[in-house]
Amino acid sequence: MTEPAGKSPHTLKADALGVADTVIIAMASSGPTQSIAAGLAAIMVAVLYAGFLPIVICFIPMIGIAIGYQRLNAWQPSAGATYSWVGRVINPHAGFFSGWIMLMYYTIGTVSLTPILGSYTLSFFSNAAANNRYDTAAVGTALDLLVLLVAAVGAKASARFQWGWAIFEYLALAGFSVAAVFLIYTNHLQHAVKISTSWFTLSGAGGFHALIAGILISIFLYSGWDTAAYMGEEVKGSRAGNAALTSVILLFVVYSVGVLALQGVASNAAIQAHAGNILAFVGDRIGGGFWKDVMIVAVLGGTLASLQAAIVSASRISYAMGRDRVFPSWFSQVNKKYRTPMNATVLLGLMNIVFLWGSTLVGSIGTALSDVVSTLGLMAAMFYLLTAVTAIWCYRHSITSSTKNFILGGVLPGFGAAFMAFIIIYELATNALNGVELSFGFGFALFGLVLSFISSRVGKAQFYSNPAVSHGDTVESELA
Repeated sequence: MTEPAGKSPHTLKADALGVADTVIIAMASSGPTQSIAAGLAAIMVAVLYAGFLPIVICFIPMIGIAIGYQRLNAWQPSAGATYSWVGRVINPHAGFFSGWIMLMYYTIGTVSLTPILGSYTLSFFSNAAANNRYDTAAVGTALDLLVLLVAAVGAKASARFQWGWAIFEYLALAGFSVAAVFLIYTNHLQHAVKISTSWFTLSGAGGFHALIAGILISIFLYSGWDTAAYMGEEVKGSRAGNAALTSVILLFVVYSVGVLALQGVASNAAIQAHAGNILAFVGDRIGGGFWKDVMIVAVLGGTLASLQAAIVSASRISYAMGRDRVFPSWFSQVNKKYRTPMNATVLLGLMNIVFLWGSTLVGSIGTALSDVVSTLGLMAAMFYLLTAVTAIWCYRHSITSSTKNFILGGVLPGFGAAFMAFIIIYELATNALNGVELSFGFGFALFGLVLSFISSRVGKAQFYSNPAVSHGDTVESELA
């Protein structure tokens, strides 16, 4: 039997984080400032100025799914989160599939982060360089290595790094949102667009098909809060699920206010023309050179924190899969000094750079960001769907024991699962995804299933023959 978490030098450091630390890491993973920087132009392509509509529509199913995460984490805190839960409750191959697409999300996902790092850093010196994809990739690579170093030395170090940036980042975003509304409605901004009732209607969004495209982007905006679950073995009192739920609520407030306030500072055409560094453009419109620099620093800080959280998440997932021997055990090796999955952290951090340069060689910055944003939304929809279904099935015997259990354990996660399933099916049925999106979203996902069957045959891990057993914990212990 494996020693309890925190007692063995081969496990992650128990009680390293408080709930507040975990909320900060989860918020950083979603990265409100950098997500708006990456997604504002894309969501306006989809639904014009009706961006609030898909954001609020996504909020309810996200709450349901977050409740599923909360209940599953209370059942079994695990660095693998959805991978572990799906594998033990539904099917081990489905669990591997979940872990694989989450890994793809947190590695391919950084393709939307590192160009922003490069673009906003170079904005201090040259607008031309800021829109040059090769320059932005080179600078992004250097900053990727910096956050990789911080992520490697422990969860607490990561949380401390992110606390400082979070305070500045959210204050800056709130301040710019208030300033944008004030300047728009006092007619101090030329070519600004004032809020209209059409922004909150289906026709204003361009119809149902356009709304679904906007919802897929909104899923991307929200996604990342689940990082709290991957820290489950390192959070005091196994309260990572509470942190996930809190993060969803806070993200709704940030995104709905931020998108509504900032999208009107210029015409849609002007925003699309500055898609690669949109928030620097917004800062310049609102306050000129100095405030442009303030916005650049806010985006840089938020993006660095988000990139770091992505590396932390991916390393925990692959650590859990290595510990179960469905991945090579090399991934589960923990550094004795820092108690972090060092091998997984370094490898996945370097893979981020490989994906960055691969995407840089195809298309413009704006096109690359748009493709990746849509792909990430699809991937997130997949593992959110699987998690919600698992939460319902895991607690199926107690769902009808009370009205509260029925709503929290059945209705809300069920609505979240149905919502995600509809989005995936609709996107496929209507051919809404281009070749790049389909290749990333489904090509990599299906490859994961192939790897799972290879792993089961070659490694013969106990996870496949007896998934109830994982690093000394058993399923039978918690659903009484």
